Amino acid sequence: MSRLLCVATKGIVPHQATGAFKRLSRTGINPPWITKGHRSGWGIGYFPAGKLRLVKEPGDAYASVRYDEASHMAGSNPDSRVLLAHLSSAPYRENMGHREGIPPILGWDQSGRHWLLTFDGEIGERQRTGEPYVVDPSKETPAQRLLREILALIPPPEGKGTVSRDAVCAAVGNVLRSTAGEYKCPHINVALTDGGVAYLARLVDKEADWNSVHVCRTARSIIACSEPLEGFEGRWDPVANGQMLVLDTGLNLAKAKL
Repeated sequence: MSRLLCVATKGIVPHQATGAFKRLSRTGINPPWITKGHRSGWGIGYFPAGKLRLVKEPGDAYASVRYDEASHMAGSNPDSRVLLAHLSSAPYRENMGHREGIPPILGWDQSGRHWLLTFDGEIGERQRTGEPYVVDPSKETPAQRLLREILALIPPPEGKGTVSRDAVCAAVGNVLRSTAGEYKCPHINVALTDGGVAYLARLVDKEADWNSVHVCRTARSIIACSEPLEGFEGRWDPVANGQMLVLDTGLNLAKAKL
């Protein structure tokens, strides 16, 4: 199980968001049969002046000095308009190189543009044959496979333009629907960004508090998280199953069906 955080802002990334998110490492919701908390790894990715900064490590974010440093740096840079963060309660294999397997995961599309993806979900065996979604977890995690397949479907931008938002939404939708059609997928929540626009998608079998995603609009930010964060005056609205959100730094929030 994991928790994800996605922030798009027209000012600076609010310390309040990353601070409240850190506390979920101790209190974050899990299914009833799993103890609360997500303490096995964390990651923070943001884009100061359009250049990627990605920090992650195994262990408990709540007790991590590096988490606090990364959170402070992200919230102190006025050019850091988009942030993805992740908390995990799933162990990472030693030969995976701990940090490499922890989201946010980094990848490149066909035009060489870098992307980050964070993943809160569970993808099981192939429904007909029982084959695992990831053949060798020491070489590729589910989040890495999802990102690889999504980026393969995003076409290069025309000329010097930006990547089409519709094309990104179509790529995410095609991969998630295909994955859910072939594999046992109790829930898949993903957030994806190239540093300019953030995309959030949710696809679950059954609604539950432990597989939800909520979004909050404040005066200067749009914040999405696996569960509502404490200390915000804005309303936290649940993201519907089968829905995709597009968040940008102009505080526009568009919705589409997967």
